[in-house]
Amino acid sequence: MAIRVLALDLERTLISDANNANPRPGLSEFLAFCLARFERVVLFTTVEEADARSALDHLVECGHVPAELVDPLGYVPWVGEHKDLAFIVGAAPEEVLFVDDDAGWIRPDQRDRWVAIEPWDGGADRELVRVQHVLAERLAIDNRV
Repeated sequence: MAIRVLALDLERTLISDANNANPRPGLSEFLAFCLARFERVVLFTTVEEADARSALDHLVECGHVPAELVDPLGYVPWVGEHKDLAFIVGAAPEEVLFVDDDAGWIRPDQRDRWVAIEPWDGGADRELVRVQHVLAERLAIDNRV
């Protein structure tokens, strides 16, 4: 199955935390890359949807990220011990890649779908650039299969 969906964690992956919503360096470029290369990009986070949307709205209001990069992001509601890719409506787990900073949330049988990112709490950082290259490689491999 082709990779169609990208699931993104929010806190310490894209932003510092939902309360402060400081954008990780390179966030706009990263989201633009993701939206151009995946059919869908969704947030898969422990943060409730209203709080996640509020944090994203704050990024837009402060001029950190254009609205056209935030508006298309879907949200995955979920419950349980793990962020199960089966919760993503309209996609099989094999069609999803998942970027998250915390291995503890990843189902052990879905670790092959996980792209690890170093947790971020502020400061200089190039992780989104590195992860973008990893995603591009995974998509290239997927297209050759």
